[in-house]
Amino acid sequence: MTVETKTSYELSHSTMGFLATEIDGSESAIVYEEGVKPIQVTIPPGKLIDQAIRRYGEELIAPIDGAKILCDYHNKTPIAVSVLNNYYFFPSHSPSNRNCSWFSHTHVKKITKAKFGGSTINFIDGQKVTLPVSDGTMRNQQERTAQYRVSLEEQLKPIRQQGAIQAFLKVLNSEEDYPSIKD
Repeated sequence: MTVETKTSYELSHSTMGFLATEIDGSESAIVYEEGVKPIQVTIPPGKLIDQAIRRYGEELIAPIDGAKILCDYHNKTPIAVSVLNNYYFFPSHSPSNRNCSWFSHTHVKKITKAKFGGSTINFIDGQKVTLPVSDGTMRNQQERTAQYRVSLEEQLKPIRQQGAIQAFLKVLNSEEDYPSIKD
């Protein structure tokens, strides 16, 4: 199977995961997107995650600290790339490990034990990828990400409610400025 190779990649709502691999001895990633064939990118998964976080206005340390503070996670912490867009990713290994792959919590349908050890990640569109990481470890990562998402949403709920109230009041005030014509 021939895989298209790119030198850059921009995370989107269809990004399902970044699988760590090598091209000619250099770290790179196989990118899985919903509904299309995987592509190879000459950038390691960790750098792709870092670029995505920077694109959405945060530095990598902030999302990592969020998971540590809210859930007391200190190893293999899930990342909130963009809370607004529901971009939550979890790592297969320590992010400092060159074999670390990242998976979108939203796009992982289930994780099963692979036939000869390791785990198989089953994406929502039917694509699959097998990793040399136990299915228990990967399911634990998926569950930790779910817990982090819920904790983060609870923390953000008052802020979102306040924003919704302010938007509603703004609409009411603008209606006062521009009264409708009545018969």
